Amino acid sequence: MKKIVLLTILAFSLFSCSSNVDLAIDNPTDTPVIVKIDTLTVEIPARQVVWVEMGKGEHQITLENDSVVKFDFQNSLYMINPTLSEYLKFEEFYGDAMSQAMYKSSIPLQNVKFLGTEFEGNFEVVKNLINPVTWDCGPREALPEMVEVEEGDNYTTLTKLCDVREFIQMVQSESPAESEEPEMDLESAVE
Repeated sequence: MKKIVLLTILAFSLFSCSSNVDLAIDNPTDTPVIVKIDTLTVEIPARQVVWVEMGKGEHQITLENDSVVKFDFQNSLYMINPTLSEYLKFEEFYGDAMSQAMYKSSIPLQNVKFLGTEFEGNFEVVKNLINPVTWDCGPREALPEMVEVEEGDNYTTLTKLCDVREFIQMVQSESPAESEEPEMDLESAVE
């Protein structure tokens, strides 16, 4: 019996302490991008994410312009942004109005500049090459309409990272049709 318990504990500890790192290499542009991770060449199709698994530790990323970045990957999940595009991170609240009045975002209220426009809110701009994943829904992943809230809780939040196209589509879909503000031009904003 002792041997079974020890083997179970050993197996659990091996599986819970993964030595692997998952990379989500995102390309929000209209053209394919090529990235090299150590000796592995990866083509990321337009508006797609390609996943790469590797061991923890130092690795070398080579971009299309031949710039090389060495990074010590220690977390289990990162997003690689080879186009150095801007993304906007925000939280989506799920709960009743009373709970929302008491809710405090984990993203501080601040002025951010996104798409050349400055605005205030609980937002964070993500634009680095290497980004530890701190969000629940990545680029081009839709937030759910409803979520299940844990028993005893009144609300929950999900953190969303959106690319330029998603942001423009969200703004346009939430704007009243008879608004006097000019519509954002998707093509010029993405360029």
